[in-house]
This record gives sequence, structure tokens and C-alpha cells, in this order.
Amino acid sequence: WLALGLATLALTLVAAFPATWIADGIASQSQRRVLLADAEGSLWHGSATLALSAGAGSETATVLPGRLQWSVAFWPLLGGTLRLAVTHSEAMSSPVGVAVTPLGWTAQAGAIRLPASLLEGVGAPFNTLRPDGRMRLDWSMLHGRFFRGTGQDGGGLNGHLTLRLEQVSSAVSRLRPLGSYRAEIDWAGAAGKLELTTLAGPLHLQGSGVLGRQARFEGTANADPDAAAQLVGLLSLLGRREDNVTRLRF
Repeated sequence: WLALGLATLALTLVAAFPATWIADGIASQSQRRVLLADAEGSLWHGSATLALSAGAGSETATVLPGRLQWSVAFWPLLGGTLRLAVTHSEAMSSPVGVAVTPLGWTAQAGAIRLPASLLEGVGAPFNTLRPDGRMRLDWSMLHGRFFRGTGQDGGGLNGHLTLRLEQVSSAVSRLRPLGSYRAEIDWAGAAGKLELTTLAGPLHLQGSGVLGRQARFEGTANADPDAAAQLVGLLSLLGRREDNVTRLRF
């Protein structure tokens, strides 16, 4: 009877596991860069507002309109797997399946559409540029481990992501749009490698960098000749002029 009582208590606690606890866990794991605000529901069925910030200590965050929603399947739990479906009311056309085990996790390939203004919450240089436009993030199968081992698959996030920024403009430039761009991201463990290229537009950006705790980016920016006069101010904010190009270092 004691064992049955303890089991019943454990199931009751799990069933009532609040969504706010999940939000606190994600905020902690992301160093408060990814926030789930106004979380409602429970572990089984819940929703929250997705927001991005510059991390711990930041006083501002940008919010994605709509609600992030999730639901958890019960029966896989008996086999030691937490299997859930995640979707967004405004930004995702179809749900993405996520499976979590004691050793790690996997996420199905998927995509999400975001406003470029969401980048303001990340911090410099986006909080100065105040971008506008559309973004689309596509990813392959992603996976990670909770316990760091050896090799590339030794923990953190592993997978490939493609970020497309379309018809981007900035509050500090009257020229609209500035262009469309693509960032290819290969993430392995605690860091990701980024390659930025220009698809179209009068403002040409290119470069490479590393994402993660030691994030850095280096590249160049230059304008089409017929747009150079209109983009002088913006280019001066992006970096220093050297050898007829603007050097980007963030």
C-alpha cells in the first residue's frame, strides 16, 4: 500500500507539473536568451509566448506574436522516452516532433517563419540597426546529448540550420530593402560555424563566424555604386572603412 501510495503521488505530481517550471528550465539552459513568457498549462499540454533576449542581465526582449504550443504523449513515457509535438500558432505550418531520453534528445526536421525585428532582442548590432523584414529558419534532424563525451557528438546541439533573411531593411537607412541574405550554420556540440552570403540587394554582406558562448563574426560590407551615397551612414555604423570595404567585426 505504501508503494501504491507513493506511485500515485508521483503520477499526480507529474500530471500537475506546471508549464512555468518548463519555462524556467529553458531560460536557465539558454542563459536567458530564449524565454517562454506567460506559460500556461502543464507538462502534458501547454503554451507560452516565445521571446528572445541578449541573455542574463538584459532588460529588454522581443516577442514573437502568437503562441508556442506543445503536447506530450503518455505511452512512450513507460519506455523511458519523453515524446512531444511542438508547433506555433503563427510561425509554423506543421508541428515538429521532439524525443527526449535520459541520454539525449532528437528533433525532427522543420521550419519556422519569424519577423526580422525579433533579432533586436539578441543585442548588438541588431538593437542598433533595428531590422525589419522576414526570416525563415530551416533545420535538418537535430540531436544532442546531456552528458559531454569525446568527439563532435559530445554534447550540446548537433545539426545543420539555414537562416534566410528576405527583403531586409533597417530603421537607420531610408533605402528599402537593403537586400536578402542566407546564413548556413553547422552546429556541433557547444558551438556553431556560420557562413553569411548575399542573395540580392544593394547592400552586400559576407563573412563567417562562430556561435555559442565565444561568439564572434568577421566579414565585409559594401554597397552598389548607385546606392553608395544612401548607405554611407549605415556602413559607418557597421564597421570601419578599409580598402574600399567596410570591415565587420562583432
